[in-house]
Amino acid sequence: MSPINVARIAHIVLFVKDPEASARWYAEILNMKITARAGDGPYKGGVFLSFGLSDHDIALFPAAADTANGKEAKGREFEHIGLAMAGCNMEDLRANYAFFRERGVEIAEILDHGVSVGIYFYDPDGHMLEVFCQNVPLEGGASQAELNRNEGQANPITL
Repeated sequence: MSPINVARIAHIVLFVKDPEASARWYAEILNMKITARAGDGPYKGGVFLSFGLSDHDIALFPAAADTANGKEAKGREFEHIGLAMAGCNMEDLRANYAFFRERGVEIAEILDHGVSVGIYFYDPDGHMLEVFCQNVPLEGGASQAELNRNEGQANPITL
């Protein structure tokens, strides 16, 4: 039986032509708040937006920036879908990682975002998904403040 215990779809990440222009649109049209702008690293140029509670519900990345996998971003509408784990800790995440490895799931990377730690992996059609443990509470804006402070941190780690 699978140890994966997803609580909810937590966020989506979209490739867009101009993250800043798109962020303004999402803020104006959907009343979203810009919670962070990515500094250096793999998400450089990205903008993170929230509907209020989460550190981000939608992240916008430059379409041309997806060259790490040797795949062109043109025509790709999303980068990945984030799935928040229910009652998760690092031990749970390690068990999930082991389960993925046993089942031959292709893992793209494991990243520490400061606010969360996630395993990024591919479905059979090549869509990237992320299962993650939230480390900084959403309540009171704690995760939004941390994501802003760390400028969208994305540090590769091993489990």
